[in-house]
Amino acid sequence: MQAEEEFLNRTINSYNVTSLEYSSKFSNAILRSHLARFHAMLPSGDVPVLDAGCGNGRDYAEMSAMGLEVLGVDLSLGLLKLAREAGCQKLIRSDLRELPIWDASISGVWSCASLVHMPPRGSRKAISEFERILVPGGVLFLTVRHGSGTEWRDDGAGGARWFQLYEKDQLENLVSEAGFSIEASIIEPGLIRGRWISVFATKGSR
Repeated sequence: MQAEEEFLNRTINSYNVTSLEYSSKFSNAILRSHLARFHAMLPSGDVPVLDAGCGNGRDYAEMSAMGLEVLGVDLSLGLLKLAREAGCQKLIRSDLRELPIWDASISGVWSCASLVHMPPRGSRKAISEFERILVPGGVLFLTVRHGSGTEWRDDGAGGARWFQLYEKDQLENLVSEAGFSIEASIIEPGLIRGRWISVFATKGSR
């Protein structure tokens, strides 16, 4: 557990140091078809959505352009600074495993590559938090790297980022155990590298 927290801290520090380079590299890696599906699945009503692990605000801006009210959460101060400079207004620095958000106050959680730096134990906590803050019928989109095991990746600036890979059944079980109904689960090529698992799920009324 202590090692995992150290790995996460090193990873966040890497994002802080390389925020500009990272943002430039992934600025066009936008999952527009998945964003459209996420938007279409949202329950009716003027309830905000959460960009969980919003980074520099790339997807936040896309959802805002769709007319959604968006709240962004991330741990990296460097990336949040870029999001603020890009015009994202509602931003919080927070750990996804302990969100400072009211129960049943969010209509959809968009979690794009935000759990790739957490082991299954941490992801279980984060997904449970997503379930807690969603309204009944709320939507979860979650995408992570497909595979098994973990890896370190050099950031090109003297640091490194730690990654957890997930098997399809493993991720689906984490989502289902948190109380979600899985609507779709897809393994697909990443826009930049590797293969990814993308899950669409809805919260029940329990």
